[in-house]
Amino acid sequence: MKLYAPNIALFIITWCLALLGVLAAFPIELPIPGLTGNSSWYIFLAWFLLAAGNIVPKWQKRDPETQKAVRLD
Repeated sequence: MKLYAPNIALFIITWCLALLGVLAAFPIELPIPGLTGNSSWYIFLAWFLLAAGNIVPKWQKRDPETQKAVRLD
C-alpha cells in the first residue's frame, strides 16, 4: 500500500476533532451543549479522516494534451 502526506488543513481539522473529543470526555461545560454526547465518535472521526487522507493521492497537474489529471509521485 502506498501512503501519501495529507493536506495541512486536514491535520488541523482532525486535531480540532480529537481535542473536542478529549474535552467532551471531561466533566466540564463546553460552550456548545450539544457536543457533549459520545466523545469517542469525535476521536474516531478524526482518526478516520486522517487515515483516509493518507490513502488518497494528490491530483494537482493536468496534462495539456489529454486534459486529464496526472498524479504527482
